[in-house]
Amino acid sequence: MTRSAAAFVCLAILACLPAVREGRAAGDADGFVKFLAEREIDRERRRVLEEPGPWDDARQKEVIRVLKRLAAPAALEVPWRMGATAPASPAAVEDRLVRVAGRATFVGVQRLTEEQAVLADRPALDVVRIVTADGGTVDAVVPAAPQAWSRWRPIDEPAFLVGLPLSTVTAPVPGPPPADAAAWPGDAATLLVAATGIGFEPPTPLGRLGMDYGLFESVVDNAKLVPGDTAAFYAMLAAAGRAAPGVIEAAAGGPADILPIIDPAQEWFASHRGDPVTITGVARRAVRIAIDEDWRRRQVGADHYWELYVFVNTPLLAVNDRRQDDYPIVCVVRELPAGFPTGDSIGERVTVSGFALKRYLYPLPDLDIASSQGDRKTRGQKMATPLLIGRTLAWTPEPSLAGATSTLSWIFTGLAAAVGLALVYGLWSMNRQGGRRTDLPERIDLPEDRR
Repeated sequence: MTRSAAAFVCLAILACLPAVREGRAAGDADGFVKFLAEREIDRERRRVLEEPGPWDDARQKEVIRVLKRLAAPAALEVPWRMGATAPASPAAVEDRLVRVAGRATFVGVQRLTEEQAVLADRPALDVVRIVTADGGTVDAVVPAAPQAWSRWRPIDEPAFLVGLPLSTVTAPVPGPPPADAAAWPGDAATLLVAATGIGFEPPTPLGRLGMDYGLFESVVDNAKLVPGDTAAFYAMLAAAGRAAPGVIEAAAGGPADILPIIDPAQEWFASHRGDPVTITGVARRAVRIAIDEDWRRRQVGADHYWELYVFVNTPLLAVNDRRQDDYPIVCVVRELPAGFPTGDSIGERVTVSGFALKRYLYPLPDLDIASSQGDRKTRGQKMATPLLIGRTLAWTPEPSLAGATSTLSWIFTGLAAAVGLALVYGLWSMNRQGGRRTDLPERIDLPEDRR
């Protein structure tokens, strides 16, 4: 991030603080209206976009200004997005967020002039044509459409966005297209909106649970949980909570081949992020993590989650100059089975099915290691491992020592009772056969050993 961009982010957050307080006090809708006014992107200040006429420099600069100021801190944005509803019918320009869902049919690149590019901090914007279920057409101006979508080609992708309505009378016409590309659709859209991004939910097990795969584009591998991961992390946690019992397990199937997933050279996450995976191993740690923010709890549908370190058996590996035949996988689940032990020092056989988020980097404990070359210290080493997010786990508890002792006690008690009954029966039988019992001798003389 450049210094100017960092300064802009800091100023944006400071400018949002009054809206944060007002939004919580007056409600999400009123808070958003105040936010637009404070950022000077309310309807009155963007009137130029409602005037009929060709798309010109003034309109383009106004859209850039709106996009730069529309982004808000997550504490504001998430509740606002959750409260967004469909656009009015017929379409209208309003100071509220609208949710548009349908099929993305085309992505065009809107090239910017040198002056516009300086304002936008990028050389171009993307314009996405979305056809809604009722046949309406919406053009969305975004900093960037999903990378997986082709530009200047007809596409057919499930798409949704939460954006600000800008105009019903004018819209940009991206271009010019490359020589071998298709032209922008000729028919005019019924509504132009500005959005910070386009969401898409592909027909995958995770996508069918409502996960926005567009959030994966800011995820950073080989790092701890960083701000770019936050939106995807909580969205995946919420999606896992929407899964019916057994759905994730069925999608993931049996235990995965763990080596391609943990081998950094194979770059597994580049093409498998969001895939369902099953692992089986020993959970060495299970810790409850509280979700402190009320708006996050509403988003996830829970006030906590559980973080586990599950050690999976592997062939002999060399990791940070150590040889080991197991590997830790970090698993986050919504809930644990009843009675499951928790803490930093457990040892439970588990099977976890979850969705793969990223290669998660965490610090190893500081160790003093004695070697044949002399004592040396290991400090500050880190380890990268997959991070999986699921609903729960399957647990195979070991029989407890108390339970085993109790079982053996019952067995010995039963054997003693059986022996006692046999003796009683034998004495009773002797009395029946010989009449009065003969007294036992006071002494038994053993015969001498005869050779």
